[in-house]
Amino acid sequence: MKKPLTLFLVLLLTALSLKAYAQDPLKEGIALFEKNDYQGALPLLQQAFKEDRNSKRGNLYLGQVFLKLDSLDSAEFYFNRGIKLDDNMAGAYYGLGQINAIQKKYSQAIQYYNTAIEKDSKDENFVISLGDAYLAADSVNQAMQAYYKAHDMNDKDPRALAGIADTYKAQSIYDTAIQFYQEALKLDSMNIPVRLRLANAYLKNADGADAYKQFLKVSELAPNNPQGQYQAGEILYVNKRYKDAYPFLKRYHELKPKDNKALFELADCAFNANLFSDAVKYFQEYLTKVPNSLEAKKSLASAYYFEKDASQSYNLYKSIPIDSMSVRDLVRYGLAAKAVNDTAAVVSSWEKAISLDSTLAPIENQLAGVLFTMRRYDEAISYFRKYLQLEPNDIGAKLNLGLCYIASQHMSAAIDTLKMVTVEKPDNYFANKWLALAYSASDSMEQAVAVYNHLIKLALADTSGADHSSDLNDAYRYIAVYQIIQAAKIQKDRPDEAKKLYQDAFTSLQSALKYAPKDTKTLALLAQDYAYMGKIDQACAEIKKVLNAVSKDDPVHEQMIKLQKSIGCQ
Repeated sequence: MKKPLTLFLVLLLTALSLKAYAQDPLKEGIALFEKNDYQGALPLLQQAFKEDRNSKRGNLYLGQVFLKLDSLDSAEFYFNRGIKLDDNMAGAYYGLGQINAIQKKYSQAIQYYNTAIEKDSKDENFVISLGDAYLAADSVNQAMQAYYKAHDMNDKDPRALAGIADTYKAQSIYDTAIQFYQEALKLDSMNIPVRLRLANAYLKNADGADAYKQFLKVSELAPNNPQGQYQAGEILYVNKRYKDAYPFLKRYHELKPKDNKALFELADCAFNANLFSDAVKYFQEYLTKVPNSLEAKKSLASAYYFEKDASQSYNLYKSIPIDSMSVRDLVRYGLAAKAVNDTAAVVSSWEKAISLDSTLAPIENQLAGVLFTMRRYDEAISYFRKYLQLEPNDIGAKLNLGLCYIASQHMSAAIDTLKMVTVEKPDNYFANKWLALAYSASDSMEQAVAVYNHLIKLALADTSGADHSSDLNDAYRYIAVYQIIQAAKIQKDRPDEAKKLYQDAFTSLQSALKYAPKDTKTLALLAQDYAYMGKIDQACAEIKKVLNAVSKDDPVHEQMIKLQKSIGCQ
């Protein structure tokens, strides 16, 4: 009978012991804490604290669990209580160091870490965190000493090796940093943060290929790890590797669609990678969440423009205060406005852009062209001149400036400008055409005739198939005018020479009519030439043709009536 009784007592004592353990909230709370179940650990540790407010371990673990839950004030309160209970509580000093490090108070963090190490010199965690704080405070040498000390304490801890690598990278000694990162990964190949730091070191060392391999490895190892995807994308994004960054940021957005900062970076990444349709999609999504973001609106407007949706781009830019736009935005706004023919918006946006950046030569040139079409010639001239100061060899701009001078009746300036072009490019068709026009408008007839003769040669030699009929008609008719005027001047003193000039004018007019048979100005001049040559019947016939072709309010009509009366046509 004694054996069963003894067994019963043993079982009873065991059950009571288990029950006592199960009812120990401190032990249960610590067990959950060590399993990283901080929410589960907190109420148990709080219960233990109520039962024993002076428990050193209770205060320490409450501080630690609040630290893990980012309740820094509460964590600080319990760490300080722990120190009051036991001045040698190294973990509490360490916890205060972590709080200060999180708050970027690195000098205070360093003091607490050093105190923790004084109290417990065997915990490598304290030493590694000390190195982290020194590195964050830009005390690279002290950081390196701390990491090497931690490595001596435990050469199997990859954090110490990664920390050493960090110090070398901070000094731009990338080859050595890469070696230490690689050593750390040999100990922990699944360490995503270290692999990302290795990738970043490769980038800094201008080794984009190996950097990208590491980013791909991160993606393989942790395809559903949002932070790994984001950090890979972020590092590439910061280094302007937009096409490479894009898939990582896109994957992160799939995993964390509510992260607006990352969504903006994804949209911006797509834009800079020339994935404009994706940029439009993501900026639109971002604006549904942050509707008042001017930066997103400006970027979306730009993306619309590059997607060749000028109307959407223009409408969005138009809704943005112009004073908030950068030079880049102002330029793009002007381009979109130009595409939808809002010349006023083109001028206002580009004038502001140029006022902010005096080196926008192409925009000055385009703005001058827009102002020219608006007949704001003096302003156009000013911008053409400014542009040519930066781009003095642009023949097209010089031609446009010359045409601007002609339109604004500044003929001497037009001649000077167009002559420069014909010196540089003697066979430039349009330069000769407009120079001849400028000469004729300024009554420089001999110079005009010389240029018109050259223009005729250029037109006749042109094999491009361009239609020069109108220009040839004008050129031959002007030459005829000159010949008739010259003949009239010498008719009294040198009638034979005058007769030849009238005949030459007739030949010129026949050439003109070859290219424009019904041109009334040429026919009217032919009638006058016939009259000067004494061929009255032919003159009257040409007068009749002109009168039948023009209205009574046409100036040519009045000229023909006067000529008709003067030569006595029936």
